[in-house]
Amino acid sequence: MSKVLLRLFVSAFLVSVFLSGALIFCFSDMQRTSAVEFIQAENDSVNSSISTDAGWQDSSSGETLSPAQKKLSSDLLQLSDERYLSGKESAETLRARMVKLGQLSQAEPVSRRAVPSGENPEIAAGSGENASKASSYPDEKVYVYVYLEPFANSSILAGYCEVEDRDKENHIVVAWVPLESLETLAALSEVKNIQTVLPPFVRQGNTVSKGDSILNASSLRGLYGINGTGIKIGIISDGVDSLKDAQATGDISSDVHVLSNKVGGNEGTNMLEIIHDIAPGAELYFHDCGNNRLEFNGAVDALVNEGCTVICDDIGWLAEPFFEDGIVADHVKEVVKEHDILYVSSAGNSGNSHYQGVFYDKGSGWHDFSSGKGDVENLQFEIQPSGEVWVFLQWDDMWEHSGNNYDLYLKDRNTLETLASSKVYQDGDNLPLEYIMYTNSGKNALSASIEVRKTSGESRELELYIYCRKGTKLKAANIVSKDSIFGHPALSEVITVGAVGTEESGDYYIEYFSSIGPVTLHYPSQEIRPKTDISGIDGVNVTGTGGVSEKFYGTSASAPHVAAIAALVWSASPEKSAMDIRRLLYTSSTDLGEPGYDTVFGYGLVNALKMHEQASANPSTFTVKTDGSGDFASISDAINNSRPGDSILVYPGTYRENVDVPWDLNISSASGKPEDTVLEAENPEEPVFHVTANAAKISGFGISGSGGTGVYLESAAACMLTNNKVSNCSPGVLLEESSNNTFTRNNISNNAEGFRLTDSFQNRILENEFENSININERSSGETGLSNTWNTAAEVRYLYNGGVYESRFGNFYSDYKGPDTDGSGIGDNPYGSDSSPLISRLAAYSRGFEVGNVVPARGSVSIDGDTLEFGIRSTRNCTFSWLLNGVLLQTNESASSAILSIGTEELAGRITESKTSTPIPAKYTLTVIAANGSSTLQHSWNLNPYPVEEETDTPEDINEDNNVSMGGSPGGGNVKISEDSGSKGSGGSGTGGSPEPASNVESKELAQSFVTSGRHILFGFTRNATPVTAVEFDARKNAGKVTVTVEMLKNQSVLVSGLPEGEVYRHFNIWAGNSGFASPENIQGPKISFRVEKDWLSENRIDPVSVSLYRYSTSNWTELSSGITGEDETFFYFESETPGFESFAVAGQQSESLQSSSNTAMQNNSPETGPDGAPEIRITRENPHNSTEEDSEDNRDMPAPDFVICIALLLAGTLWIKRK
Repeated sequence: MSKVLLRLFVSAFLVSVFLSGALIFCFSDMQRTSAVEFIQAENDSVNSSISTDAGWQDSSSGETLSPAQKKLSSDLLQLSDERYLSGKESAETLRARMVKLGQLSQAEPVSRRAVPSGENPEIAAGSGENASKASSYPDEKVYVYVYLEPFANSSILAGYCEVEDRDKENHIVVAWVPLESLETLAALSEVKNIQTVLPPFVRQGNTVSKGDSILNASSLRGLYGINGTGIKIGIISDGVDSLKDAQATGDISSDVHVLSNKVGGNEGTNMLEIIHDIAPGAELYFHDCGNNRLEFNGAVDALVNEGCTVICDDIGWLAEPFFEDGIVADHVKEVVKEHDILYVSSAGNSGNSHYQGVFYDKGSGWHDFSSGKGDVENLQFEIQPSGEVWVFLQWDDMWEHSGNNYDLYLKDRNTLETLASSKVYQDGDNLPLEYIMYTNSGKNALSASIEVRKTSGESRELELYIYCRKGTKLKAANIVSKDSIFGHPALSEVITVGAVGTEESGDYYIEYFSSIGPVTLHYPSQEIRPKTDISGIDGVNVTGTGGVSEKFYGTSASAPHVAAIAALVWSASPEKSAMDIRRLLYTSSTDLGEPGYDTVFGYGLVNALKMHEQASANPSTFTVKTDGSGDFASISDAINNSRPGDSILVYPGTYRENVDVPWDLNISSASGKPEDTVLEAENPEEPVFHVTANAAKISGFGISGSGGTGVYLESAAACMLTNNKVSNCSPGVLLEESSNNTFTRNNISNNAEGFRLTDSFQNRILENEFENSININERSSGETGLSNTWNTAAEVRYLYNGGVYESRFGNFYSDYKGPDTDGSGIGDNPYGSDSSPLISRLAAYSRGFEVGNVVPARGSVSIDGDTLEFGIRSTRNCTFSWLLNGVLLQTNESASSAILSIGTEELAGRITESKTSTPIPAKYTLTVIAANGSSTLQHSWNLNPYPVEEETDTPEDINEDNNVSMGGSPGGGNVKISEDSGSKGSGGSGTGGSPEPASNVESKELAQSFVTSGRHILFGFTRNATPVTAVEFDARKNAGKVTVTVEMLKNQSVLVSGLPEGEVYRHFNIWAGNSGFASPENIQGPKISFRVEKDWLSENRIDPVSVSLYRYSTSNWTELSSGITGEDETFFYFESETPGFESFAVAGQQSESLQSSSNTAMQNNSPETGPDGAPEIRITRENPHNSTEEDSEDNRDMPAPDFVICIALLLAGTLWIKRK
């Protein structure tokens, strides 16, 4: 029994072991079968022909990749781990191609060369079988770009690779990395991703003329003897290996400066030959394109440093972004901005090998290239044995930030198997880039197709460039020619050249391969750039040395034609800027295709003869009027039809547009007044004026941006903005990388930010007014200190508040709080970089020909002593002539100031003998005339000597003239001096002098304005120091700067007699300009605006309707036509028309009919006047009754008759009462 149980137990154990093993085997087999079935099922569902070889793994999902492997480009992943090879390409094929392109080295780095589009690299045929993961080449190194995180320092790469170049700004390193260290390097947290360095691509065509004669260059040289002398032209291409052969035949000059020729090739030789044919006098330079994008940037810098002002290249970089500017484009843009150079580049030869469109899912995750509109849903071509094709796919994710995962496939259309694929895993910080480089290493031709699959993410806009080598023909289905320009030729700053061919009939056509525009960019913002710019001839004859075709086709041939013609014309007009030459290229071209500019031919075919004729022609002037009666109705239209150096005159009106100023123009308002010629932004997101030109001038505009930038100078130089008013913008004025520009006499106010300078130096900003939330903002991204100038380089003389001063002159800032201890109008403390800020607005200063510092000062004064001293100063060196009653006393030559002294004895001796006690004055006029060239100014004093009374007045009898006895003269006497009513002359306008004594002036306010014939002039009084709020009139003559002064008086003026009718609110004087200025010959329609307190009207029971302004003239008060214009809580506001100025009173009538019986009739006594009509005033003390008339001694001693009558009646009444 025990043995039976033992046998049963052993048997059961063996069965269980057997069953367990079988189950494990079956489960393991099921796992393998399920994985294959899943892949097959997925492939069936998407109609994919992806290989199901046992060693293949799908890397597109990223699930099988390590974090380091996800950072590698597809070819690097396949090279480092051969399990990821796909399709028929073997490890040997991959290695052979990368060695050929200089991307892989098994020892020291090999010489790498640019790949012409017509060359077929000899790729060794591989076994077609994937090798093991471990490389059999332990010394291999790969040539790569290492993209670093922004926080990383490139020093962390030490020990992992051999660094060849660095771009610190863009965080990119070019290095040779040992293949065995590649994934270790990628695993560093500082590394974002690693990409193979793709070779530069020469834009050579496949199929060259007599461009010299067709483009009229030979005619230009023959007619005008112009040959390009004085211009340095730099060429960047692959190489000049056959340069000596071309020089031996005389096709290229013997003095070409070759800075570098390490890449190798002959495209550079061909381009130099074209340049030399057209501009034989130009000095030629060459630099190869380098082996990577950083070396290309260095080539550009090298040519600029050699002084080349024209640079031409034919190079494209396959790994540059399609939807934004890359590191090459950014660098070229900065170089063009910082230097006055002309950069010319070929548009490219992808017009027949390009696709662009939004991903269209046909229901299986695969893209339909026809967008559901055609039977052919992919891109198809034929590949002959040894034929080669390169395919580059990008989508509109931001560069280095792609999180949408697309894969690229090359398939055999007959077998549907995958020939090659690119499946980088994009997880948020990768490049939106997939590419395939494939060679048909078999013996039979292949019918192939390009397929794109979206494995995850959103539908994006796709763009593909297909480069077909010899033996490969791309079919036309689904090809999109538009938008086939990328890289630095897509820059607005670069002249992008298309290729034009000629028929036997002489007609022109665009080459089928020539890339066309427009260019669509998505980052940093959506932008559409018009490209191409211009066209040149291709298919021209070249020497043919070094194995190069006798015919030179493609945009590589057309671009040097344009560069050479630009240099030819520039040599004859060296004063032009690069921007001017660029514009002349466009405006002088022969229009082809659609009328005007189009994105196929650009502006047309370059024309050397016409370009020179335009460059040497006299500038034109175009008029712009809103009603269409001018040459144009918009400023932009005028600019688009202009040439460098032209003027655009804009008539008054409001223009809604955003204006680009790309070349040297003089744009000004016809009136010179910003208030009537207003430019408002049509698009508030764009600048109102966007200036990218040098030497542009803008003046006389009111500029309003509705929150956007007012005036934006981008990399501009030598521009001038004058007399503009910029408001409602942020910032008002913006300078970026701009230098040597001048801003003067602009009003920049009511902006969130007034004036911003970013990396902009050596600009002059002076005599402007700033009144903004933030007035000035200077920024610099570099270490260079700011060196902008904010005031005049030297001290200048100017008139301020009647005084002449000398100082540097800066700007006015509304928030400046510094002191002005000397009263010069210049702040003692700096405002930011402005060391001489202005205390007041510009109208308070005059830098023209003026006189000031008058001694004695204005007003009626008296002099005590034996000597009378007079002084004056001018803002210009001039000749001062002093005349007494027309007789010349003294001359001061070439002086800025002068002093005259007169002895009182001389004046006293001239006094008429008189024994009476009443003074009989002998009157004199002293005049000083200041002459500066043909301009003159004058100032006068009236002198009135009086004999001295034997008895001295008691203190209470001394009037406020403060007349004092002249000592030392036998005759004795006082000299009373009253200033004439102002300076007169052709050179400027002084301020009107006031005869009103200062003791009777309660407050005073003045306003200034430039008076120009035909303008309505308004003087506003904003300090509210007087009842007058404004004075206005229409100017009939030019008078320069005019000052209007309002004096509010304590009592009635000494110039008037009596009072106007009614209750007087206020007395005041108004003085306008020089003596005689306010006459009908000079002004018309003068008006005075004033206000009256409501409390005064109420207290005095005055009806506001009855309030009038009264003017004293010809010894009478005249009521002026007055009316109410408005009111607020405190005041009623009125306006009156007046025939002139001088003394006024505001009065109103009581609402009750009874008036006070004490009112007396108005007295119309006239004051004394001098021989020239200027009043000569002796001011008495104010009496308690506000009378200014002097009572005689008799009047003071004798009782008034009314008083005597009253006393008599009182006595009579008393006697009558006593009798009663």
